[in-house]
Amino acid sequence: MIMNSHTTTAMTQLSDRDHRIIAHVARHRVSTNEVVHKLFFSGQQPNAVTKVTARLCRSGHLRKFPLYHPRFYFRLGLQSIQMLVVSEHRMRPLGPQSLPIEFGTLAYATMGERYHRRLTPQELRHSCGWMDERLLTLPHCLDETGATPVQELVRIDLGGRADHVARKCVSDIQFRSRHDEFRQIVYEKLVRLVVVTGTTEKAAAIGDSLEGHVWPDGLAVHMAVVPDLLQLTGP
Repeated sequence: MIMNSHTTTAMTQLSDRDHRIIAHVARHRVSTNEVVHKLFFSGQQPNAVTKVTARLCRSGHLRKFPLYHPRFYFRLGLQSIQMLVVSEHRMRPLGPQSLPIEFGTLAYATMGERYHRRLTPQELRHSCGWMDERLLTLPHCLDETGATPVQELVRIDLGGRADHVARKCVSDIQFRSRHDEFRQIVYEKLVRLVVVTGTTEKAAAIGDSLEGHVWPDGLAVHMAVVPDLLQLTGP
């Protein structure tokens, strides 16, 4: 990659924490001041976060877009795109369907009691060579808190009926179950299905719908509630 003097100057001004924030946004595709605060500014006031993210936006390392009033989300900026050598689509605003998917995955991965590492397409390609390109772009996380890491297939509720969400989950598993490698990691309890929705009531309704389907032996299903998701999808 050819760097101009402006890019080089901007890179030399980044602190170690700046680099970690940019890497975090690159991994999770989006972030918010609340998430950055929790992960990188423990014990500090919120204004310490906004000063840093505003500076990274001014330098072109992050871009800010409306999430819902008065909150914003961040994507990579042009300087980070050039520095990390990734596609320019990673700096564009997200659409009405992709935004709740990416935000819901981010909130599940980072704002709960334990951190779930969002897996990049490159990491998935290395660990799951059977996945085709379409699957590599879908949200997957890794729960590394137990004795053995567990891969998580994340399905975000976009506001449809509970039975519709359940059918989407069935399709997710059936499509993957065509592969022997997937059936094996399910049997070994190395993968789980995570469904993220906006309320405990909706989670219970989806859970009831899921119970009406037959699932492969060894597959765990986990329900997660992200109330802020309702701001993007409705009840």
